[in-house]
Amino acid sequence: MKAFALFALVVAAGSAQASVVIPGALLGSATFTGVNSIDAQGSATNNTGSAVIVPGGSVASVRAFGTLNLATAGTFASEARVRFSAGAGNAFSAFNFQHTSIGAYPASGTVNFDTTTNVTPFALTNGGTVNFEWFESFQDSAGVPESTFAPVTYEFRSAATLQNGSFNFGTLASNGVTAHYNGSHVSGGLDFITFTLSSPVANLGDYLNIRMLAGTTGTSMSDTEIALYGPDGSFIATDDDGATGFFSQLSYGAADPFPSGSDILPGSSGLSLAAGTYTLVTGGFNTTFASSLSGTFTPGTNSGTYDLAVTFVPAPGAMALLGLGGLVATRRRRA
Repeated sequence: MKAFALFALVVAAGSAQASVVIPGALLGSATFTGVNSIDAQGSATNNTGSAVIVPGGSVASVRAFGTLNLATAGTFASEARVRFSAGAGNAFSAFNFQHTSIGAYPASGTVNFDTTTNVTPFALTNGGTVNFEWFESFQDSAGVPESTFAPVTYEFRSAATLQNGSFNFGTLASNGVTAHYNGSHVSGGLDFITFTLSSPVANLGDYLNIRMLAGTTGTSMSDTEIALYGPDGSFIATDDDGATGFFSQLSYGAADPFPSGSDILPGSSGLSLAAGTYTLVTGGFNTTFASSLSGTFTPGTNSGTYDLAVTFVPAPGAMALLGLGGLVATRRRRA
């Protein structure tokens, strides 16, 4: 255990409004159970189905929820897809849908999912048929089920509204205490998290570490992205995979005591940072961040819960921590 871990107390910063999705009006649904995703899209071995949709209307979002079970070892839950196509009475262009962004299955072999995605609007005729083909985006084993839906429900809806969340840490503690915020993202959602530095990161021993971790409840995110904006709203820095796995991290100050598994070097985001109030924008992969807080953001699709950990140490508190020994660890570099 690093010396930092012995002295950095953990406080719960609490929860606030997280990113949520407000579904549009329900225009029809269909439920299936025991269907499998087997081979690549279009393969004759794939499971198919159809359903008559009532009352129909102008569809602008699709919601899928249910349970996905591992059928063949090694496959990813995120590879299980469905293709919607027009049957009798309908004439929309076929399109594909991803049920979950979770990669490797957990030990239980089961993933519960609830995903809503806005789509290019199309018309469903009242009483018309929609066809379904379940397939794998990456075929691991030919001709055998890789994932099984038990069950899955598809809802055709008018446009969904994605609502972003916000949280304010206030003034960060300046004694090395790690503050945590437990949040969540829907596909297409962002969180805007503010905090205040009472003094700058400017001296030997100062540091600010911002790190995304897996969520502590429910289905956690697997691939995060973050961006930091200054007191004037200007873009400062962004990170995708700087922490463990596909999680994100920003580091200011060369004295930053990194935890195991980080990919960036201490101080890689900057050796100094002025005092003031900052905004951290969090999202899932593949988010495109705006050049300023007043600009246009394009949120990513990765969803789930996350744990944001923020640690701030300005001098002279940092010097006391440094006196406790070896805080700067050798970094692992991604091959």
